Order: sequence, then structure tokens, then C-alpha cells
Amino acid sequence: MYEVAIIGAGPAGIEAAKSTFFYKLKSILIEKSYGHFGGVCLNEGCIPAKYYLNASSYNLELEVLYQKKNHIIDSIKEDALSYLQKKGIEIIWGKAQLYNEHKIKIEEKIIEAKNIIVAVGSNPFELIKVDRKRVFFAEDIFALTNIPQKILIVGAGAVGLEIACLLHNLKRDVLVIEKEERILPTFDRFLSNRLRIILERKGIKIRLKENITNYNIDDFDMVLLATGRVPNINDLGADKIGISMNGEWINVDMYLKTKISNIYAAGDITGNKLLACVAEAEGKVAVDNIVGNQRKLDLVGLPECVFTYPQLSSVGILEEEAEKRNIKYNIIKSNFLKFSSSYVYSDTDGFIEILFDENENILGAGIISLKASELISILSLAIRSSLKIGQLKKATFIHPTLSEIISKSLRM
Repeated sequence: MYEVAIIGAGPAGIEAAKSTFFYKLKSILIEKSYGHFGGVCLNEGCIPAKYYLNASSYNLELEVLYQKKNHIIDSIKEDALSYLQKKGIEIIWGKAQLYNEHKIKIEEKIIEAKNIIVAVGSNPFELIKVDRKRVFFAEDIFALTNIPQKILIVGAGAVGLEIACLLHNLKRDVLVIEKEERILPTFDRFLSNRLRIILERKGIKIRLKENITNYNIDDFDMVLLATGRVPNINDLGADKIGISMNGEWINVDMYLKTKISNIYAAGDITGNKLLACVAEAEGKVAVDNIVGNQRKLDLVGLPECVFTYPQLSSVGILEEEAEKRNIKYNIIKSNFLKFSSSYVYSDTDGFIEILFDENENILGAGIISLKASELISILSLAIRSSLKIGQLKKATFIHPTLSEIISKSLRM
């Protein structure tokens, strides 16, 4: 009998497997196939999307991007798989189904484990029928070597906008539609509106309060769906063995434990923040709790980023949320044009805002910049470390860098 069986080898599952090695637990990692190893993030999401976004700005041909992307994914996958195998973690390929609280059926084989971690991830939501001739999911882009000219993207969340930016870099004619009244509905309104103006100025067409039913998909060469995600729970058997659900997602407590005491869930399947970094953290927390450490998931200071061009990132509480919660705050805002480094790195569309309370505690921050994903980590660390705004103001950063804008904006 295994001490831990992990279903799903995405970010949550892989990190959980690494943690079992740290605790010297006999474990097994189960994934449908080698092609699925690494999850959506490695194969269809984070890695190919961010590579395409970066490389497409250098006028590379799509065929070159495609081949280099495959090489990158293969290299990462081989290294990660080799690492786990060298550490003695058993890996088995096949579709897994929960048989009971201790048994898992994998194809025709049944294994037993004292503890089980479900980390099967999520799938894109199929708003309209995906026919693979004209209508695709956004992540299908990375499996294509030929992308037509006129493209409709349905959904102006992070995925839709990132795909829009890389297609715009590839000189495609892109229209993004969104049913809500603004892009990035889960982000601060001020920041999302500011980003929309920048993207439209660059030539990306965006229409708000629009529905796919208002359009004839035959007017476009390709339609890409980016309308959210649903749990990858079909045929898992969670309901049959009594795992309770939170809507469509697996319900867990603050220790990531399901209703069944020896079964945990981590990553997208919990319906928490659908981010790879959160999934990795949850994988570690689940194993910590299996060995009795009683550790809660801590998302204080969690940074988030949309990898558009420029990027938008945020951490903590921003204006819209602070006002809804009647939180008193001070705010410092600045565009990047006031700082010489923005010209050095062609980041003149940049913008930063930092919120803090009367005791100089940093409440949150928002950044629009070509390097927002890197810069926001400084503010995230400041919040997690309980730094005061005065301490951040005194910080000295290298000149000329974009990071110096953080402290300099506070001294203006």
C-alpha cells in the first residue's frame, strides 16, 4: 500500500509528489498519459502562452514559434519527469477513477493508498460547440502551425486578452468581445479600464457588453473561446464515494481535506484561484497536512498578473475593493513617464499605484508595465513581510531599472 497516491501530474500534483519525497513517503503519481504530464500550464497554458507572447514580438514566423515551443515543453517535461523518477517516486500512466476511500482504479489495475490527493485540474468552458474547423478553445492556438487572418475572441479575461496580444503581434486582425461592462472583470476597475485604452490604442479591437449570439461566426476565419474553466471531474468517481462538492468543484476545508478524512484536493479542482503558483502551494500544503503539520493555505500577498502587452499585475486590496469594504486608505499613483528608466526600456505606458493605511501598512498595489509580473513580486514580498510604506520608500534600487520606480514614486 502506498502512503500517498496523487491523481494528476499538473503543478499541484508534481509539487505534492516532490513533497512526499521530502517526507520520505512511499508515493505514486498518476497521469492519463505522458502527453498530459505537466498539466495545462506546461502543455497548453502558462509556458507556451508566455513564450509565444515574448517571442512573437521579435517577428518570428509561426512555424518557428511552434517548433521552439515544442522543444521547450519537451525539455521541461523530460527534466521534471527524470527528477521525480530519480527520487523514487513511482509514475503510472492511465485514467484514474476513485474506487473507494483507499482504492484507485487505473484502467484495469487497482492500487491502494492510505491517503489520496486529487489534483486533476480544470478544462476550458465550452460556451458554444467546439468543432475544430472554425471554433476552438484559446489554448488550441499552440497546437496550430497555420493561423488565419480574421479572428474573434470570446471573453476578455486574462486568457482572451493574452491570446489577443500575441495574435496582434503576429499581425492578425483581432476582435475581442466581452459580456461584462469591462475587460478583466475580476481585477480593479481603474486598472482594467486603463489597460483597455492602451490595448485599443495599439490596434486590438474590444467590444464590451457583447454576446456571441450577436455575431455570425461565419464572418470570421476563426473563433476562439476564452470564457472560463470547469473542473476536470468527469468519470473521476468523486460523487460515488461521497466526496462533497462546492457547486461543480470539490469542496475542501482550510487544510485542503475533503469530507473523506484521508482524501485531499489541490489545484484548480478546488475552484480556488486558478493559478499555477496557487496549485503548487496547495500541493505542498496537502502533503504537509497528511504528515500532521496542520498547515492552512496562506494566500496573503498573493500577486496576480495578466501577461498582455503591457502586462497588468496586482496584489492585495485596491481602490474598488477598499471602497466596497469601507476601508480607509491613502493612495499614491504615478505614470512611468516621470522616470528616466521608462524611456530606457520603452515602457512609457507604465503606471503604478500603491495603497496604504493610516499606520503605513501596505494594503495593495497595481502595476501596468512590460515587466509588471516581475515588479509586483517586490510589493507582494513587502506585504507578506509586513513592511511599512516608509521602509519601502527608503529602499534603494539599481539605476536605471524599472524597479526603482517603486520607491521613487513614493518619494514624489
